[in-house]
Amino acid sequence: MHLIQDAAFHCGPAMCQCNWTIRPPLAIRHFPIVLAIFTNTDTGSAVQREFRTDIQALRGIAVLLVVFYHANLGLFPAGYLGVDIFFVISGFLITGLIKTQLEQGRFSFWDFYYRRAKRLLPAAYVVIAVTTIAAPFFLSNLGLHEFKYQVIGALTFTGNIALWLQSDYFAEAADAKPLLHVWSLAVEEQYYLLLPAFLVLTPRQVWLRGVSLLFVASLAFCFYLTARNPSAAFYLLPTRFWEMAIGSVGALLPAGYMLRLKLLRLPALATLLIVPVVPIGGTHPGVDAVLVCAATLILLLTPMASNIVVRGFAKAGDLSYSLYLIHWPVLVYMRAAWLTAPPPTAIYGALAFSFLASWALYHFVEEPFRRGFFASRKSLIAGLSMASLCLGLAPSIVIVTTSSNVDFQTTRRHNVGLGRQCVFKPGSPPIDIPQPCRTTDKPQLLVWGDSYAMALVPGLAKAAGDIGVAQLTMSGCGPAIGTAPFQKGSAPEYPRSFAENCILFNDRVLQLLKSNSDLKVVAISSPFSPSLATGSKMLIRREGKFEETNTSTETAALGIKTLVDAARGAGKKVVIVAPPPSIGINFGECLERKAQGRLMLGQYSDCQIPLHEYRRYRAPILNLLSQVSAKADVEIVALSDFLCDGQVCKTETNGKLLYRDGGHLSYEGSEIVARQFALPEKLLRAAH
Repeated sequence: MHLIQDAAFHCGPAMCQCNWTIRPPLAIRHFPIVLAIFTNTDTGSAVQREFRTDIQALRGIAVLLVVFYHANLGLFPAGYLGVDIFFVISGFLITGLIKTQLEQGRFSFWDFYYRRAKRLLPAAYVVIAVTTIAAPFFLSNLGLHEFKYQVIGALTFTGNIALWLQSDYFAEAADAKPLLHVWSLAVEEQYYLLLPAFLVLTPRQVWLRGVSLLFVASLAFCFYLTARNPSAAFYLLPTRFWEMAIGSVGALLPAGYMLRLKLLRLPALATLLIVPVVPIGGTHPGVDAVLVCAATLILLLTPMASNIVVRGFAKAGDLSYSLYLIHWPVLVYMRAAWLTAPPPTAIYGALAFSFLASWALYHFVEEPFRRGFFASRKSLIAGLSMASLCLGLAPSIVIVTTSSNVDFQTTRRHNVGLGRQCVFKPGSPPIDIPQPCRTTDKPQLLVWGDSYAMALVPGLAKAAGDIGVAQLTMSGCGPAIGTAPFQKGSAPEYPRSFAENCILFNDRVLQLLKSNSDLKVVAISSPFSPSLATGSKMLIRREGKFEETNTSTETAALGIKTLVDAARGAGKKVVIVAPPPSIGINFGECLERKAQGRLMLGQYSDCQIPLHEYRRYRAPILNLLSQVSAKADVEIVALSDFLCDGQVCKTETNGKLLYRDGGHLSYEGSEIVARQFALPEKLLRAAH
């Protein structure tokens, strides 16, 4: 995220020393800075000998926004916009640099990327190495396997693609990925693979128009995709390109534009400080990102005089690359040790450690390499190449050397029921019941719902025998007719388009149910919690049109009751399976880490669920199901009747993990519950 660390204030070796004959530190302190890089004057203008401390201050503001947002202190609800600020600064400075070097006839691809590697990789490699060493003390087996691909992504600057591929419903949570933050570095580096080639291969007179057209196209595509695939829009270059391109446009503008924008400096600064605290909302990148990027560009084009406040933020800007690299793995490991929300003292301690470690990384790694720690290019390239190879292999070595007799990778694998073919995707509802999604040619029991329904299927499939089980499920899509919850805000996991597809999926399942006379019983299952989630909205279909409303128990109950009534209208019996006991803690990981003797802190280190906490945590869902039972005259089969005694709810039995995560049954757990609880028989008796 910080590819232009030194160019912001003293044009360090990663940026501007391509053909200098004087080596730092003297060159850094005394060599004049080309005005065109920082103030967009035309070629041949005077040079500026004052450093752009205000740009370094912008970088300090940006990194502090990101760090405090990631710490979940509630200070900056939209602190993630700090990344967008960095993108604009990067595009602005790097474009000005390349433009100047091309106009002076001294640009070299080899030198450009060599300086990038020399500037960025040493600090990044130190953080990756330390994070890898610490990984087996904090990460589960599943987390270690995902971490392996995060490392490869970080080393190849494809981290954004690796993380996008890990962003599906069944992947580890984002806050459990120690190298999640490298996605922004990858996006920037991908931009720097394209930008120099464009400027080299096109005539100077089309630079501004060409980059402007690419900016507009990327922005339009960003707004289009955020509503349909927010994860892809968040991680991938085509929808992030515009944020760096707006900086590039600013660097290519004639000098006169700077004077015209001076009146906008104070409104731009206010925007930059207010929007992260009071965001407009919507998907991200979206309106908030546009406002912050535009404000950042205005501030870049209108240099601000140095004062004590600017210099203070510039100090944070000095450490910003190291701080950005370090803070996220520290926070991830700190949270992993607690299993649940850590105490404030732990958060503040993690932040303090991050600042101290970033100071050390800056002074003992960044600065020495920037000043020419390796005098020979061959030595540096050889060293970085060897380090890349070792770091790429290290996670695999860690996985092998820390493996145990229990294959937790298999035990805690994603429970998709009868197979991936039965996990239907948004926009691709089932046409029929695929052969892999039924245990007999004429199954009598249909399991309908989301991932919680999937988790019931393996046990039912083995215990149901000749009755036969069919599975029609869609991750995140609770069973209901005409209603579905969705999220607003930045980068929602389930946007409105998902809710529309969920409603259509359930419509299609109902059609298949009506046309299949062999199916006799319908068991619906879900956590049902998204329909009651604070901050979510409910999409309701009325007279063929979709309307938005607030979530409520009544609205959620209506959607489920409509499903029950429609299924009975098709001549089917219906039963509801309540979700397994849960309190929002990943007890699958807790049990794995407990078995492997890994660090665990807090009150839940025994990996049991206190009964009173389960009832409190699930109270809204239990109330919802009680209302549905009364209004629709439908029986609720509660797995807690089997899993809970008078004090606790068990998460394992005879050394077998019942849960794969915080709520889904594992494959073994599904079979144990179905067999020992006689679940198929209970469902058939309760259905009516």
